[in-house]
Amino acid sequence: ILLIDNHDSYTYNLYQHLSTTTTQPVTVVMNDAYSSWGDFMQHLSGNASPTNSLRDHFDCVILSPGPGQPACSDDMGIVLEAIRSNSDIPILGVCLGHQALGYVYGNDKVRNNLLPDDMSSDYIISN
Repeated sequence: ILLIDNHDSYTYNLYQHLSTTTTQPVTVVMNDAYSSWGDFMQHLSGNASPTNSLRDHFDCVILSPGPGQPACSDDMGIVLEAIRSNSDIPILGVCLGHQALGYVYGNDKVRNNLLPDDMSSDYIISN
């Protein structure tokens, strides 16, 4: 399991949960630890030609929450390239990671300024 950390403390909770509920090893990589996805893949390949697939190393990718916006490349590091380069492997996004998936696949994120993340409100659904 590749867990890409978007600089959020919740990533540790994800890591702990995955480490105790699966037998697969979990590798955490900071989203800005490499200058590009190609550099990360080259690191995985042992500095050989990065022609192998991410699937040769991991069964899935999890994109952590974090601050920022998917449209801001400084906030995302290798995340957007990871999504674009790996349509053949399951990718789960949490919060910002989920927004990044939507961004790459063409969905617009609309900011809701009505409620902060930690507040709730009653609502009525009518047919």
